[in-house]
Amino acid sequence: MTQATRACDRCGKDISALHYAARRCKTCPKRLTLGVLPDRACEICGKIYTPKRRDSLCCSRPCNGLRYNRLRAAQQKAAEPERTCPACKTTFKARRTDQVYCIPECGNRHRARRAYVYVDLSPRPCAWCSKVFTPKQSTSTLCSRLCSRRSTYAKYRKERVAKAVAWARANPELRAAIATQNKARRRFWEQTNPGSVGVTPKDWLKLVRRYGHRCAYCGGNTGGIHMDHVIPMSRGGRHAIGNVLPACQTCNLSKGPKLVAEWKRR
Repeated sequence: MTQATRACDRCGKDISALHYAARRCKTCPKRLTLGVLPDRACEICGKIYTPKRRDSLCCSRPCNGLRYNRLRAAQQKAAEPERTCPACKTTFKARRTDQVYCIPECGNRHRARRAYVYVDLSPRPCAWCSKVFTPKQSTSTLCSRLCSRRSTYAKYRKERVAKAVAWARANPELRAAIATQNKARRRFWEQTNPGSVGVTPKDWLKLVRRYGHRCAYCGGNTGGIHMDHVIPMSRGGRHAIGNVLPACQTCNLSKGPKLVAEWKRR
């Protein structure tokens, strides 16, 4: 057909006066009407809807996007080579490029088993008391909670002592009340103990001279000589010359309300 004999594809009118690339006249629509399309079910949600296109398969954009994602995942899974799960030794097709295990449960069990095999739970000496113990965790360095508290106190002792001194200086009245309460408790122990006969200054001086004005436990004289009860009065000990020994300040304060065997063991 030449330029002079061109006709409309729809109605057959002469369109020689229009652009050379035109195929239809201006009165004919660009697209044919679809007519009445029958209702159909959505491939994703199963909902019955009236399509607007002949090739429509889904009722809405979300369903269409989900259908596309499923098709894309199926294509990727088909293209992905098969792998072997290191935990259960089964063959599977990975959903991701970095997938190692067939299911998350297999990965959790395998990693837990490897961690238990490689963890070091061999007996080791305690970092504080040097006692050999079997740890429950590979990072444990202390044998008990008591050693942990003592290690923490030794680490932060200077800061705690400084805070205690600052508090005592800032609260002199409360500090005096606490000291009075402690003296009253000690006096009550001395009076209510049936075996307490008291310690005279003369007997105490003889005992201190017998030990050479030194500590009966360590032989030192740091911080002066204190009167230490071998069996503490808080645990039923008597306030008598047979239950006291001269002790330095360090030994007396560290021993506290403990027996000699408990204090030396710890």
